[in-house]
Amino acid sequence: MRDAAKTEVLVPGDPPVMPDYLTAGAIDVWQEELGRVMAAGTAEIDSSLFARYCSLEALVREAFAEGGEPPPAAYLTVLRQYAELLGIAGRKSRVGKVGDDPIKNRNPFARNGARARG
Repeated sequence: MRDAAKTEVLVPGDPPVMPDYLTAGAIDVWQEELGRVMAAGTAEIDSSLFARYCSLEALVREAFAEGGEPPPAAYLTVLRQYAELLGIAGRKSRVGKVGDDPIKNRNPFARNGARARG
């Protein structure tokens, strides 16, 4: 007799799922940044990327807090890249994101060519 396997149903737009392996510092970053990344469109499919971002951000914060050597430049570069992918690296990281809600489309030319011809 086989044990019943758990089945998880994911719905588009579900929030990211926090993995078990995050450190205490990374969990703090996760909780601090979750609202921002969700507002930028991050969903369950981005869970691993967001977890890596939180882990790296925790390491960078720890390095700066210790007051010794700054973190390696590669850490900062990758952290910026992750933040851009998550849409939280400032204004430019959000440019060109396609929204699902046509009502929020502020482009006055969006309907050009879509009018009924009479």
